[in-house]
Amino acid sequence: MKKIGIYPGCCFQGADIHNYDITVDFLKHMGVEGVLLERAACCGGGVIDETNKKIVYGLNARNIALAEEKGVDLYTPCNTCYMIIAKTKLALDSNPELKDKVNEILAEEGLEYKGEAKIYHTLNLIRDFIGLDEYKKRIKRQISGIKIAPYYGCHVLAPNEVALDDPENPTVLREVLEPLGVEIIEGYENEDTCCGYHARFTEPSQKERLAIKPLDGAKEAGADIVATPCPLCHKAMDGYDEPILQVTQLINVACGSTPEEAGINLNKTEVKLSL
Repeated sequence: MKKIGIYPGCCFQGADIHNYDITVDFLKHMGVEGVLLERAACCGGGVIDETNKKIVYGLNARNIALAEEKGVDLYTPCNTCYMIIAKTKLALDSNPELKDKVNEILAEEGLEYKGEAKIYHTLNLIRDFIGLDEYKKRIKRQISGIKIAPYYGCHVLAPNEVALDDPENPTVLREVLEPLGVEIIEGYENEDTCCGYHARFTEPSQKERLAIKPLDGAKEAGADIVATPCPLCHKAMDGYDEPILQVTQLINVACGSTPEEAGINLNKTEVKLSL
């Protein structure tokens, strides 16, 4: 059985602990053993990353080193964590001097960043680690009669150097959703705008304005549900008229989980699926 290191990040903490269960169930359905990186720390996205790159590089070199210590690649479902950790790997792998300085610090904990672990997000995990053909074999039932609006969020498509798909014409989310039997609604208004999550602490009113734009666009285009791979986008956009689910919740249901087991009953906005 394949193994992958689960980076918990902040989106598995406190009131959002159910996201961890959703993630573990998703990996089980895919025939992948999740190895929790218990000692991992916050990636610093949206806070430290904007003020001190050295600290962010140290934090995330350590997170990657914890995966390497266990002999696994690193997987996070969070868009922001993916971007920050992938940017750290790119910076260290392209700058031997920076890598050496960071490893001097990590040595105090008996760790070493080697650059061997790959960084995965749900979308490229399915495409590149599990494989789309194997993924399709794992689906047990179709979710029929539902129109889904895919919503990538910002940080898996930008910046370009760590984007996991073509930023101008991404297809991977559609490739993940189509085998579930849903109808895809693309090209809706504000499809590519930000969910506003990182403004919720500094400008809550701005977060409200941003969150509702893609939801309204999807609703006007005839979508029943918006689907995002990112737990933070889901958290920012849940609770309005148009329902939103995490992609892994839909996958889990298509692979045999009940809606309750997939955490769909925990949504603020009610979601009804036809099975």
